This record gives sequence, structure tokens and C-alpha cells, in this order.
Amino acid sequence: MVLKQRPPLLVTVSTAVLLVLGGAAAYLGLGSRLAPGPKLPLGMELVPADAMVALTLTTDENQWTRLRQLGTPESQRSLDRLLVNWRDRIISANGYRFKTDIQPWLGDQVTLAFLPKSATSEGTTDMVLVVPIEDSSKAQEILSEPQDGVTWVGRDYKGIAIQSITTATGETYESTVLGSKWLVLASGAKGVEAVIDSSKGGVSMLNNDDYRRAFKHLKISSAMAQVYINAPVAAGVMAGSDNLPGINGLVAAANLLPNGLDIEASTWLGPEDQPVYRDMINTPARAPSRLPADTVLMMSTSSIIPLWQALKEADRLNGLLPVSSEALIKGLTNQTGLDIDNDILPWLGGEAAFGLLPPARDKDDSEATIPMGQLALVADVADRPAAEATWEQLNEVLVNRFRFELEPLQINSQSVSKLDSFYGGITMGHGWLDQDVTFFAMGPEILDQVAPRPRRSLKANRAFKTLLDTSPQENSGYFFVDVDQLTELKDTVPFPTLPDGFIFSAVKSLGITTQVQDERSLSYDIFVELPKGQRVRALPGSKIAPEKDPEKSSEQESEENAPEDGG
Repeated sequence: MVLKQRPPLLVTVSTAVLLVLGGAAAYLGLGSRLAPGPKLPLGMELVPADAMVALTLTTDENQWTRLRQLGTPESQRSLDRLLVNWRDRIISANGYRFKTDIQPWLGDQVTLAFLPKSATSEGTTDMVLVVPIEDSSKAQEILSEPQDGVTWVGRDYKGIAIQSITTATGETYESTVLGSKWLVLASGAKGVEAVIDSSKGGVSMLNNDDYRRAFKHLKISSAMAQVYINAPVAAGVMAGSDNLPGINGLVAAANLLPNGLDIEASTWLGPEDQPVYRDMINTPARAPSRLPADTVLMMSTSSIIPLWQALKEADRLNGLLPVSSEALIKGLTNQTGLDIDNDILPWLGGEAAFGLLPPARDKDDSEATIPMGQLALVADVADRPAAEATWEQLNEVLVNRFRFELEPLQINSQSVSKLDSFYGGITMGHGWLDQDVTFFAMGPEILDQVAPRPRRSLKANRAFKTLLDTSPQENSGYFFVDVDQLTELKDTVPFPTLPDGFIFSAVKSLGITTQVQDERSLSYDIFVELPKGQRVRALPGSKIAPEKDPEKSSEQESEENAPEDGG
């Protein structure tokens, strides 16, 4: 068996994009963290084991209303349009109204699954909606006959009756009721038949050991949204490639906080992947206390050497970072003669953190004097004499080759070097914060902000403090970005512009804490800060008007056609 190398560094960046910025599952959540953790969604007992994605959502109307209160006006409108679209396609188009026809018998959560494309599928996937029936007698009253404008054509599969449905808008679905407990809607015949197979003893998601094992790492109870992603299959369908480094599968649960979303996730490697996490450890994190509160972006790791090796191998990640690892290696060697692998890594040990800070400002704090973000690198050191030799070599090159002016300092009884360019505009600093903690900084104010310690550390940052409160203190690293500041400083910091879209525009800040579970699995605590939006209004009424009943009074008609809130 050939083992594939999948770099673990993507756990802090690509997973953030996958979970939070690129996927709807990360945008949904409400509940509370309790010791037992979330229960496996009941609908997963019917979802076939080869599912690409499965998303379980609460049907609690109050929770959806609370979710709709978060975000920008643009993101709120987009979410409302999404809810209305699904309501009209699934409910209104079949002649039903949610509150009067569906809510009385509906269970507390529904599961939407996307199955790999079958030979007869018209789209890229088969979509299946599994809906629990809480009150079978009330459901029977509604589901026994088609509504006006909707046609049903019956057929049989393994003794189970299936209805091929054509809605008033011309859309087609396959539907069945299993044992008076479940209503199943599918986009095609293969989808509903696969669910029937699972109900008759076939392999379902509850038989997926990796899924069940990863789910045990989650602690959020009564989550509004729970998601499963078969990463290689999903990447193959959406990106045309099954090579998603660092992830073979993912589960997540989301919880609503007053100022955003609290998300827990767990990922695992496949049997063909090398156990790349075995060299990563969880330690008490000190990096947040070593960087200032106004840090725009921070990445840290408890295990710098395996992280650096992963960075060199993660070609896809380089597109997300200000500079590629290859360019960093060549640039450092050409300018200073230092080789990262031979001159720096040997004396590093333990935790390391990189921070991007806002540009320096005038004394009156009006305008940026230098249109570039300031940089700081803080790291634990395993061999201080070797580190001091490296700093001496750097000083020699900067002074003799580039005409920097060197000013030796003592800060808190520790040696620090300040270097100013003879030509102006560039200030660097490096040295010691403690006996075994060194730093390198670039920027006219960065030395004062880092050494010997920040006056207000990142731990005092409101958004980062929320992340600390919801994540384990012993972990393998952090990723944090103040999206508000990054957007304001887009022309002054060396970081890619965030994509357009309502999800991106609604995010104020994003923080991720990673924790090693074993050599093949990682867990994440994610905080997405969102603005408190305007007061929500009732969702607009359906564009698909139901047939008028001549037996009903105008008052009854008006009441039933009133806009529905909460989808």
C-alpha cells in the first residue's frame, strides 16, 4: 500500500475557507456546549454511506429567527432569499403552507444529503431530503393525496410505494414514506432507491466508523446545523480533483453566540495517507500573549518543524499566503545568506507565531507614514547559542551589505538589536523576550509593541477572547484574521484580497484553534464574528399562490396567505 503525504498545515487555512467562508454549513448554527456533545442525527440512518455531503438542520423556527438577526443587511437579504427559495420549491410548489400543513407533524430536524452522480442523473449529484414524521396521523391527512396542480405517478421498489411528483412549477421529485416515520424526497429515482436500500439493512452513514469516531470529538449540544463532508468525493465533484490535502473526511456542528457563530469540527486522514500528525503536539498556548491586540492576522503552531515541512509541500496553500515557501527560502538566502532548513530550524523548538500588524501611524494617529503592514515572528528556542550566532550573521549582512545602522539595546535584561536602513523607510529588530524566546520584527513601531511584551496582548482582543473562551487552552495552533481591519488595510498589507460574496462581507473576524486528537485526526474550534443585524421581518409570502377554496371566507384566506416567518 502506497501512503500519500497530505500536509497538515491546511488544517488552519483551507479548512477555514471550506467550513466558514465557502460553505453554507458554517453559516448556520445555534445551541449550547454541554458535556455529552451532539447526538448523531437520526436521519443519517437512512443516508447511504457513499454520501458526498450531508447537512442536518433544525426545524425550530425561533432558532432560524435568531440566525436571521446576524450579519449585514446584504447577507440577511441573501439568507432570506435562500430560505424563501427552498420553501417555495419544496413546500409551496406542492400546494402546501409550512405553518398549517407541514409544521404540525414535522420532527425537530431534517437532513439534506448529496449523493454521487448515478449513471442516469441529469445533474452532478443526486439530492435527497430526509424528513422525520413526528405525528403520523396529521402527516397522513396531508400526504395521502396530491394538492391541486400537482400530479403523482405511483411505482414500486422492493415493496415500497414511490410517487413520482410533478409540481405546479414543473419540477419533478421522487417521494416515499418509510414506516410512517420518514418522508423522503429525492431529485431522482436513484436517490430515493438508495435511501430505501439503507432502510432495508443497507450500509448507511451510521455504519461509517470514521464518521462516528470523529463525531465523538464534538461537544456542542442541540446544534442548529451539523455537517458531514466526504472530502475526496466532494472535491472531485466541485473542483474536478480528489486531492484535498490534509482532509479525508469532516464533521462539524454549529452553535449561535450573541456576536457570531461557535463551530466545532473534526477531520481525519484516510488509510492511504501517512500519519502526518504524529509529530504535532498540544501545549498550553503562549503565542496570544506575545502579540499586540491590534494584530490583523496571526498564525501559530506548537510544532514549528512539521508545520514548515508541510508548508513546503502544500502547493495549494501558497496561493493563500503573502509569499510562497519557495520564494521565502530563496529570498532569505539571496539577501542574508541564511538557509532556513540548515541555519534556523535546528535551533527552533516548540511554539512559534507569525503576526501581521497595521502600518505605523503618525503621532497624531491620522495617516499611515509607511504604507506597509508590520511583521512579527516570535518563537521558542531550543538552542540559544545557535540562535545568537544566526542573529550575529544577520546583523553582519545587513550592516556591511545593505548599510543598515545597528543599535544594540537591553530590554528587560535581554539583548535586542535595532536596525535602521541608511536609506530610510525600513526598520528591523530581533533579539530576546525571555531566556528561550526570540523574535524578529519589521516596522518602525513593531519593536515597541513586541518587546518585552505588548501593552495589550491579542488575548485582550474582543473577538480573539471569545475564541479563547470556547476552545481548549492546550492546542496545536491558532489562525486568526481580523477581516474588518484586513479589508481597511487591503492596500497596505501583503495579503490576498478576500473574495466577493455575502458570506465574506458579513464576517468581521475569524479565529480557529486546532488540536491534535491522534496521528490521523484533528479537531477545530472556530469562532466567526458577525455583526448584529437589523431587526428581522417576516419572510415574504410565496410567489406560488395556492388555489382559492370557495368554501373559505375572505378572512380565513387572508390569514393563511400572510407572510410566514422562519421558513
